[in-house]
Amino acid sequence: MFPAAVIIVLCCIVVVLLLYSYSTSTYKYWKTKSVIFATPVPLFGNIKDQVTLKMTQGECLKNIYNDFPREKYVGIYQLQTPTLLLRDPEIIRSFLVKNFTHFTDRGFSYDGHREPLTKHLVNLEGDTWKTLRQKLSPTFSSGKIKNMLGMLQGCGVQLIEYMESTINSGKTEFEIRDLTAKFTTDVIGTCAFGLECNSLKDSQSEFRRMGCAVLNSSPSLALAKIVRVFFPKLFKALKLRTFPAEVQQFFLGIVKQTIDFRNNNQVRRNDFIQLLLEIKDQNQHQENAIGSIKLTEELIAAQVFVFFLAGFETSSTTLSFCLHEMAVNQDIQNRVYEEINETAEKYGLPFSYEAIASMNYLEQCLKETMRKYPPVQALVRVCTKQFRVPGTELDLDVGTAVLIPVYAIHHDPQYYPEPDTFNPDRFAKDCNGGGGDNGRPAGVYLPFGDGPRICIGMRFAMLEMKLALAQFLHSYLVTLSDKSCARIEFEPASFLSCPKGGIWLNVNKRTH
Repeated sequence: MFPAAVIIVLCCIVVVLLLYSYSTSTYKYWKTKSVIFATPVPLFGNIKDQVTLKMTQGECLKNIYNDFPREKYVGIYQLQTPTLLLRDPEIIRSFLVKNFTHFTDRGFSYDGHREPLTKHLVNLEGDTWKTLRQKLSPTFSSGKIKNMLGMLQGCGVQLIEYMESTINSGKTEFEIRDLTAKFTTDVIGTCAFGLECNSLKDSQSEFRRMGCAVLNSSPSLALAKIVRVFFPKLFKALKLRTFPAEVQQFFLGIVKQTIDFRNNNQVRRNDFIQLLLEIKDQNQHQENAIGSIKLTEELIAAQVFVFFLAGFETSSTTLSFCLHEMAVNQDIQNRVYEEINETAEKYGLPFSYEAIASMNYLEQCLKETMRKYPPVQALVRVCTKQFRVPGTELDLDVGTAVLIPVYAIHHDPQYYPEPDTFNPDRFAKDCNGGGGDNGRPAGVYLPFGDGPRICIGMRFAMLEMKLALAQFLHSYLVTLSDKSCARIEFEPASFLSCPKGGIWLNVNKRTH
């Protein structure tokens, strides 16, 4: 008889060997395809630092990107999943634009029945996505967005009033990301839902609380997101949730209440819910059918929810990163202030749509901010139709995952000399009607993505951020505080670019 201890040890060895065999079973995939690949680590593949929360996805992929400077693409493994990491701008453009029909989906797993809020434009696939995107695109036209300008101006006035009263009370040091998050929560609240959130005055407002719950970057929720992406069946079997149940109940409830109130009282507003209701009315003769899907209250709620999710956090972090760079680079801030002043003198106040559009240097600053701190650090695609990579012998199988390392490309000195330097003049030709991109190839600036799946709210986001900065910097000067960090670090548990520990700055009134 073997001692019990020996049996236990043998069982452990067998389990370890089985686990090793299972976790490395796909690691010959790229070799059989004759693709140069990064050497994977058992269990983790090539994303160990990302999974263990040592760095963000973008930073992890940047290390791999830099290890293969002469390759157009590199094979990697996300845990067990073989993934093609693209490096070449022409191939990136081919995947996102020219040959989009082969890469229409992102491959994000979602359960529209158990979690109806996940059935939104970002997750939807195939013809369902295509049809809904076609119907929603007109709601983000320049004309429709221009009609929302008054609501945006109102939120800006509330921000200035809050700053005025707070500074008058003696406080001049602010955690800027928290400040901008409250502001953008109010913007999305009024422009999407038609509601006054008052997050600036009431830090415990329901909308602000839900925003924090949605974007909670705790390690446990980060792990749940990893399980959802790489082990969707396990995610479903364990009944894990993408967002807390109270978030789902809140947004479904608030959308239903808003729709019922407007229908019962014949109320109309120039906001996103109203535009969706108009689409629904236009399709009544088709029993609310849009192609293969029915435009229900739940589907409307999902689209409004993703507008909230994508709109408030990405805009708030971009605004906070931009203000940080203004504080670090006072000469740039002075130049922005001069442009804002000249625009105010020419067009008057409040800033009109034409006035905002004319502020080219301010737009350059925003573009450079999103270059240095891209809100989404990598774009995800999945091969939906077999595809031969142009100019190569590589045939991609249906279901193959593809990653475009936005953060790495935005920090490649080949396209952006001295990439860690904040230099808005990189985008001078882009914003001043030169029609050029300062010599850069297409496919190397991707803060909003590219192709048919480019961010549908891009115009709205740019208008919102330009107006907010113009109103804010016209009245206030930002400088570094004792709590400021010269170099910003990202929060690894966040799926968006998020400053670790926040961004602290001094804010003082300008003397005009």
